[in-house]
Amino acid sequence: MSIRYVCKKCKKSYSKAEYVQSKFCTVCESFLLATFNKEAPGLPTIQGKIRSERVHKEKVALFRVAEGLRKRVGQSKEYEVVSEKESERQKRPVFENWILSSEYEEALKFEKQLLKQYRGKTLEESLPGKVVSNEQGECYEISSSCFAKFKRVTYEESKQVMISDLKVLPGIGPVNERLLKKQGYGTVEDLERHPRWKKQAYEYMELVDTKEVGAVQKWLWQRFPKSHPLLHYLAGFCQDHDFAIVDIETLGLSERPIILLGIAKPTKDHICTTQFLLRDIPDEPGAIWAMLAQLDPKLSLITYNGKSFDIPYIKQRLAYYGLDAYIDNPNFDILHFTRRALKPKLTDCKLETVEKYLGIKRDINIPGALVPHFYDTYLRTKNVGPLTPIVEHNRQDLLTLGTLFSKLYEEW
Repeated sequence: MSIRYVCKKCKKSYSKAEYVQSKFCTVCESFLLATFNKEAPGLPTIQGKIRSERVHKEKVALFRVAEGLRKRVGQSKEYEVVSEKESERQKRPVFENWILSSEYEEALKFEKQLLKQYRGKTLEESLPGKVVSNEQGECYEISSSCFAKFKRVTYEESKQVMISDLKVLPGIGPVNERLLKKQGYGTVEDLERHPRWKKQAYEYMELVDTKEVGAVQKWLWQRFPKSHPLLHYLAGFCQDHDFAIVDIETLGLSERPIILLGIAKPTKDHICTTQFLLRDIPDEPGAIWAMLAQLDPKLSLITYNGKSFDIPYIKQRLAYYGLDAYIDNPNFDILHFTRRALKPKLTDCKLETVEKYLGIKRDINIPGALVPHFYDTYLRTKNVGPLTPIVEHNRQDLLTLGTLFSKLYEEW
């Protein structure tokens, strides 16, 4: 039996001697995994033993990779401290990690208070929860429930909006739509009688009638910008329990660990949140796996820049650890809707700015840009104080996204 040792990131192969000398790739420093070129027939017991040894080696490699990441945390900052005058002069992008100098100073004072307040306290005392385990490891789970009204349009309202815009069909623009409506074709359903458009109208109506959220979403993406209200009204195809609000906290903007994964599920008058926290960097694979176990493929996600950041970031970390998981849920990325509906009324579209517009106040908060700094302080000091505002920041983000998703219907 021939065995190769392959880097999971860059796919470079190594010999057994090279693997024994170092379990990590010399090019990209990712861990190496054993790959079998051919299966030897008639040796099921030996094969099972080899697979068991391989799994053990993979787990050891995962731990070492995580240890290396933990040691590198905090070596570089991915945010910029700016003065109030400078922020007024420059128009900054929505997700550039910058923070006002006054906010930065307040956050550092808050951090000192937390270190003093939580000195000697355990994680369980400070953040009630439990350790959960799965095949990829362990993490710390924190659950809570908050009274909140989650509003969405009904299926009937949604369907009426979805079929009243004839431009959903390829080839129909504003001019053709006006002509068709003058001829008595008021909806896409009416176009099932039209000699030219009946085939496309039938295909679209079949998706609408069967409430195929993902398929209709992809259809609309081909016809409209992702901020179009029709894509928001598509939520009427779902029930409250068909949604999962997702938000993550990371140690950087790219290729650095996820330290907290939050998921919230709306009910009739509550939003139930579950957060998976890393007690240390080696918990990352277990935390990601625990969160994915909550994501049924039929659930529709509600995120804020999640289509471009949160979900791709989770996939990136899965690939980093060599874990295979499929995430292709319909995604209501409400950053797009917020920009379209509220941008003229806001200085920027940061979630904190949107909260001020909605009248939402946070009891405990730190700027998102300082989440890595606070987590690094926790790792260095072993004081759980800096973790508490990170968890609260993430929980409030989840709740705000539920409120914002509902409020946007008042803006169209």
